[in-house]
Amino acid sequence: MRYARLRAALCALAWAAAPAFCPGARAAVVSTKPYLLVAAPRETVARGQRDYGPIAAFLTKVLHHPVVYKHPNGWLTYELWIWKDYGDIYFDGPQFGAWRLHHLHQTLGPRIPQPQDWRLYTWKGSPVKNLADAATGAMLCAPPVPNFATLWVTSLFPNPARQPYIHNMHGWKRIFKAVASHQCMLGVGPRLSVHYLDPNDRKVTILKRSPHYPNQAVTISRKLPKSAREAIVRALLSPEGEKAMMRLRKRFAHGRRLVAGHASQYRNVDQSLDAQWGTVYASGIDRYLKQDAKREGFATGQQVAP
Repeated sequence: MRYARLRAALCALAWAAAPAFCPGARAAVVSTKPYLLVAAPRETVARGQRDYGPIAAFLTKVLHHPVVYKHPNGWLTYELWIWKDYGDIYFDGPQFGAWRLHHLHQTLGPRIPQPQDWRLYTWKGSPVKNLADAATGAMLCAPPVPNFATLWVTSLFPNPARQPYIHNMHGWKRIFKAVASHQCMLGVGPRLSVHYLDPNDRKVTILKRSPHYPNQAVTISRKLPKSAREAIVRALLSPEGEKAMMRLRKRFAHGRRLVAGHASQYRNVDQSLDAQWGTVYASGIDRYLKQDAKREGFATGQQVAP
């Protein structure tokens, strides 16, 4: 037994120089390639490691296989990772999860229980009375795409020549104040945020209410064995998984535990991405995606629009 362990250690160190010494070493090296946990780049590298690192460490213990968190250097890189299925375990918005479920046939893991619903609004007494009025170049204060709220608003205007002009702005409270002070004609925000900022409906008028969409979720690539995918779902729904996801739950779910997701809940949610990702290719941004990929150290090959 002692000799076997010594031989295994020597194989791991010496395979590159002398593969004939241990012919099975290559398979062992390949099998220990870590699984990549990735998430939408909404924070700094340090905060991403703080929030998602404990989840990777927990899954490493559960699977007896290394799991590491990797932080994307921006949204273009992250979208490329999605198209190429670069990661193994993902956590992000419902539009991305729905796209992977639909196109990559991934396994759906736990999801945040609260629904996502949005409100498109204007300041009280503005000349915009309906969506038709909003489709005349009115300024919309909203987060940059691919934010789901902004994608939902743009999906309301399928004709790109008749869409509001988007002024990128971060923070739901900041967006609301910009609309209430007449700096922007239109704004978008979560239902609860808009109600909290205007509980008596005195400052803004709601133009459109979104459906109740499912919230953010974990999806798992089909590159992983079925047994590993099932083990990840069970582990993340366990009490130990709740502890590992403590920061994630506080940040996105107000501390609530995540619940089991069903693929049917995410059907057609990815349709909001159609116009955005189609525009990406039409405008030649693929060139920048390839530059990001070069910095990340992997080739894009012949990229095909989803």
